[in-house]
Amino acid sequence: MKDIYLFLCFSSLTAILSCSSLPVKPNPIYKGCNLSFRLIELYSGSQKNNYLYAPDPKIKVNHSRYEDLSDVSEEWIRAKQNGKYGFINTEDKLVFAYDLEFVGDYSNGFAVYRDGASFRDPKAYLDKKGNLLGNLSFDEAYSFYNGYALVQNDDNYGIIDTKGKFILPTKYDFLTNFHNGWAVFKREEHQGLVNTNGIEKKFVHDLYDIKSYFYEGYLTFTHYKKMGLMDSNFKILIPPKYDYLGQVKEGLIRFQLNHKWGFLDETGKIVIEPKFDDVYDFSEGYATIKIKEKYGKINKRGDYFIEPNFDYIGSFKNGIAIAEENKKRGFITLEAEWLVPPIFESVSEIKDGIFSYKLNNLWGFVNLRGCIHK
Repeated sequence: MKDIYLFLCFSSLTAILSCSSLPVKPNPIYKGCNLSFRLIELYSGSQKNNYLYAPDPKIKVNHSRYEDLSDVSEEWIRAKQNGKYGFINTEDKLVFAYDLEFVGDYSNGFAVYRDGASFRDPKAYLDKKGNLLGNLSFDEAYSFYNGYALVQNDDNYGIIDTKGKFILPTKYDFLTNFHNGWAVFKREEHQGLVNTNGIEKKFVHDLYDIKSYFYEGYLTFTHYKKMGLMDSNFKILIPPKYDYLGQVKEGLIRFQLNHKWGFLDETGKIVIEPKFDDVYDFSEGYATIKIKEKYGKINKRGDYFIEPNFDYIGSFKNGIAIAEENKKRGFITLEAEWLVPPIFESVSEIKDGIFSYKLNNLWGFVNLRGCIHK
């Protein structure tokens, strides 16, 4: 019977690889580990289930049994069982009971959580011991970033730190978290930048509206539903003539004009003409593009690195990106090869040596840290 299961597994993988639009990386080695994963099909009565097998003993496979799993964050993974959320550690051990209606990932030692079933119920911050941050609750609460978190009460925004102290009071009509030491704000008739000391740098203009992060020294703004770019001194760098402008990433800015997407440089010069149905930001030299519901990759000249034949392609991180083909997902490399062919129903990015995967409509995770630390 075991031989039958192995035969079924081999046959299914062969079928996947034979119709793939990218070559399979031969002997796929990642951080010293062999990623030649296999799916083993097992039957219980008429029920067939797929199980993930890793031939490399340095890889630890934790089988799919969760309703949902997050990425690893501060050594914990958010898990869902019987409709409730809790946390497991990287050894697949329960560290926080499944009694939360909603909870986010841990960041800076705290996770946003909600005690009630309705998304309108108050939110608060929970540490890893189950204690509330300052016994504070908010209409809305957002994850901590570099020691600060954006909160909202009665449609007004403020920012707190990890001690529960208000860095900025909840008095702003619009507010972002701090980036590069400044947050974008709107308050009554005023708008501009505010720093961690509460000092405001106001931008006076009746027709321009700032509503973006202050990122890498730049701000996007709107004017009659068109977007432009300015610097930290509110000098206009790119006039407002685009339907959408993104942030500056790797020296290029994605933009939309007349329902098509392309890329500008920081001076406003069009580097890649708007001919795509959608684009992602550049990451590690390449950007994901979309044409007629299919995804591909381009380089910074606009040339195809991967033709748009995929159901989905994510951004490269550490040389690896998620890709979907024939409703299955795996990982591709900067060599335009499959590192792990599309065998998963869904899969997360590899973060801190761990990735989550979905099989049989349930989630499990793979620990690659035995590879990374060797």
